Amino acid sequence: MFNPYLYRRTQVSKQSFIYRNSVISCLILLVLSLLLHSENSSASTILSQPVFIKNVGYQDNAQKQIFVQAQQAFKNKDFNYSIRLLKNLALQGHAKAQYLLATQYDAGLGVTRDVSASFYWYKKAAESGETMAQHNVAVAFAQGIGTEVSLKKAIKWWKRAAMHGNADSQYNLGVIYATGKGSITPDLKRALKWWRMAAINGDAIAQFNLGALYANGIGMSSRTCEASRWWKKSAENGFEQAEMALAVLQTKSDYDICR
Repeated sequence: MFNPYLYRRTQVSKQSFIYRNSVISCLILLVLSLLLHSENSSASTILSQPVFIKNVGYQDNAQKQIFVQAQQAFKNKDFNYSIRLLKNLALQGHAKAQYLLATQYDAGLGVTRDVSASFYWYKKAAESGETMAQHNVAVAFAQGIGTEVSLKKAIKWWKRAAMHGNADSQYNLGVIYATGKGSITPDLKRALKWWRMAAINGDAIAQFNLGALYANGIGMSSRTCEASRWWKKSAENGFEQAEMALAVLQTKSDYDICR
């Protein structure tokens, strides 16, 4: 295979010793010059990097400080000030600011209530991964608040939030599959799955519903002890109906094995 670099080296070797030495000297100077240029370029690149990193870090810290100020203003019910700060951050893509801004539009705090603007900012925050925003987008689609009614889109966003541990979304999915909504047919196995996830996350009503499924053997054989366990958790979390259901369950003859 033709190698131009090998061919040129062969041609140089046929020239005189003196000429060859002068060429070598020139090449050495050229290489040294290139090396020095390369080192200077590398050094300038390395020196420029901390400036870039510092600028990025400065912007991030500035956003954090402004968001803290907005949170404090919100806490102090200075909604006019908080919304000014949040709008600026939200336009810069700050997801938490987008979510908090959406809640102010949603409730009409410091601004005229605007469900369309609220949905817009909830969706922006949801797309950036804010779990509570994902849940609220689902609610908006389910109820047609600030957007069209779409149970399909609501379920999609609830599932996103649910998979990130949002107990409210997990609970709502349980309701959807337990009762059947729109084109969704009742599916108690799926309802059990989502309510169980919400129950594990401490949702008292999900714990009660899960206990009810076990106690009544809906879609499964009756499991008194499992019902007892979840109703106890629900009662401990303040759900009064669980206490009443547990009292009834304790009268059953097979309850003794659960102690």
